[in-house]
Amino acid sequence: MRAISTDELKNFEIFSSLSHDELKKFQQHMFRRTYKKNQLLFTEGDPRERIYFLLDGYVKLERTNKEATMLYLDYVKPNDMFPYGGLFHDDFYHYSSFALTDIVVYYIPVRIFEEAVKAHKEQLLYVIKRLSKILEHHEIRLQTITTNNVKERVELAVTYLIKHYGFREGNHVIIDIPMTLTEIAKLSGASRETVSHVFKDLKNDQLLSTEFKHIVVYDPEYFLQKLQ
Repeated sequence: MRAISTDELKNFEIFSSLSHDELKKFQQHMFRRTYKKNQLLFTEGDPRERIYFLLDGYVKLERTNKEATMLYLDYVKPNDMFPYGGLFHDDFYHYSSFALTDIVVYYIPVRIFEEAVKAHKEQLLYVIKRLSKILEHHEIRLQTITTNNVKERVELAVTYLIKHYGFREGNHVIIDIPMTLTEIAKLSGASRETVSHVFKDLKNDQLLSTEFKHIVVYDPEYFLQKLQ
């Protein structure tokens, strides 16, 4: 198992304000691991034993009920930590976690991480800000699923992806996270067939295209104005 460098830890915002000596205290308790695409990291109801830091790839967080209908769905991108749900108080994970792509993560025992963060004001403030940002994400998601217009739900799902997982390339936005029509269907609460029809129309209108499971958005403002 390759040693974790303090320089790599600095890529994570939660560690960016720490001194070299402070980073070393985290470093000695951290482990590095790789997972293959679709491999399970943890399951809803498992003891909450680890906090993960995603170095490379994408992770999916998911929770379903007994009827196998989706209750929660979210994604983690590189240089972010997860899961935030349950921090400081819960004994079990709230949802399951899968590798959406091949991934590289660090992990640290929950108890050690939480004790260290409680003693460091800037890290605790970062966690609070991240939780606030996650709440904002889910407010947008609620906007997506509460409209009765299915086309609008699909377009709002694309808007959500642009805002949180897209990056600018000239006048276009690339949604770098691998997205299939099935994943879009889960995000929008629509059938895969409906998503396929809506995407066909969006492509015909030259608003977006799909390339190797990535979405290229040619007119980001068309989507972003839906949040105003």
